This record gives sequence, C-alpha cells and structure tokens, in this order.
Amino acid sequence: MVSYVIPNLANACRILSLVSESEQGLSLTELEQRLAIPRTTTFRILQTLCQQQLLEKQGKRYQVGTSLFKMSFNLVSSSKLSRQALPFLQKLALSTGMTAQLSLPHTEGALIVEVCDSPNPLRMAARPGTIASFNCSAAGKIFLAFLHFDKITQFAEQGLFTAKTQQSLVAPEELKLDLQRILGRGYATDDQEYHQDVRCLSAPIRDERGAVVAAITVTAPTSIFARNQFVDVAQKVKKAAIDIGLTVYRPQLAANQK
Repeated sequence: MVSYVIPNLANACRILSLVSESEQGLSLTELEQRLAIPRTTTFRILQTLCQQQLLEKQGKRYQVGTSLFKMSFNLVSSSKLSRQALPFLQKLALSTGMTAQLSLPHTEGALIVEVCDSPNPLRMAARPGTIASFNCSAAGKIFLAFLHFDKITQFAEQGLFTAKTQQSLVAPEELKLDLQRILGRGYATDDQEYHQDVRCLSAPIRDERGAVVAAITVTAPTSIFARNQFVDVAQKVKKAAIDIGLTVYRPQLAANQK
C-alpha cells in the first residue's frame, strides 16, 4: 500500500506539538532526544519553522512563534470562551462606560481576543490580536502575578519588560511588590503605564479547577477613569470575571445561581 505521508512534514508537526506543550520552550538537544531523529534534520526543520514564524528562538530554546499565535487567535475568537464572554463584556462596558476586553495568556504578555467598545465617544483600547506587555498592562500583570510570579527575574533577563511610559515598572523588585498587591486584592491596574493618559483595570477568569485561564479588563482615558474609582470598578470587573468563569467552565453551578 502506497504511503502519502511526508516524513519531515510529520516531524515538523511533532515539533510544533511538543513546543506548544512546553511553557519554557525546548532546546535543539531536547527535541532531538524526544523525536529520535538526526540533529541536522531537527535543526533544518526548526530553521524552516522559525523562518515561517511558526516558532521563534529565545536564547537556546524554541517557543511558539507569531504566526502560530495568530492561527490560534483565529480559532480562539470563535471559541466557547470568547463567544460566551461577549455578553458579559457588553454588560460591563455599559455599566462602567469603559471599553471591556478579554485577554488570554501569551509568552510575551496578554493576547487580546475580544473587545467591546465603550458607549462613550471618547474611548481608548487596543484591538483584537494585540499582545500587551506583561509589566505595564493590567491583563499582563494578572498573568504575571497568577501564572509567572516565579519567572520575573528570568523574564527580565530575556528583555520582556520594557518601558512604555515614565510610569512603567521595569525593575523586577518593583514589579514583585506590585504583583504581591495584585495577588492580595484580586485585580491589577495600569495607571498610565502602557499609554499616557489611559488607565486600565483587570481581573482573572478561572476555570473549573480554579486556575487562571484568561483576564477581563476595562480601559478608559484618565479624564473618565479616575483613581478614586478603582475600588468600585474593581467590584464590577471581578464579578464579570467570576460570572464568565462559572458560565463557561461550571455551567450547572451558574444555572443554579440564577
């Protein structure tokens, strides 16, 4: 029987699968050992995948690349989470008068996958597909605090923390203090740290195990979103995050609470 399988294409698929499952990424040696294929073959496949931006090299390790994330973004945009979160984003935008966003964890920060614009004519928000930095976006700080707190020094050494404004936190020790406050109160703020004259507030969305899988954020110009509103707005954002988590991951419990 004739086989139409292309061996190196199959190996490339195996590499993509292995790398996508690894938080830290994988080195050439690790991939060679796991795949049991020649080093030169593994290297050529990796170079091809990097050229197509399906993977990217960070130091000696290979991680998921921009093109693969864009593919996943297209899938996520029509996923259950994005679809079922939309009514809550719309409700939050109306109740706060701010733009509401849904973000997912990304190797470089927060990947925005859904946006519901503010009803106000004066609005500020990044669009779906934008990757917001870990250290100076509210959603990025949620993922940094709840998923990557132990990697802050490592991320800093990799150059993931850059200053967008004069208010941006870049030094690991400063970030740790801010992240400890986030862990304590359950929400993160970006006070003109990503864009001047813009404030954001974000809360984590948890799955049925209690693990943080996404973040919901509101954003608005400083003329609309004052610091003294943080506590009141945080209550609304945190409630929306809880409601989304229940609806998507624990629908029976959500139904019982109605």
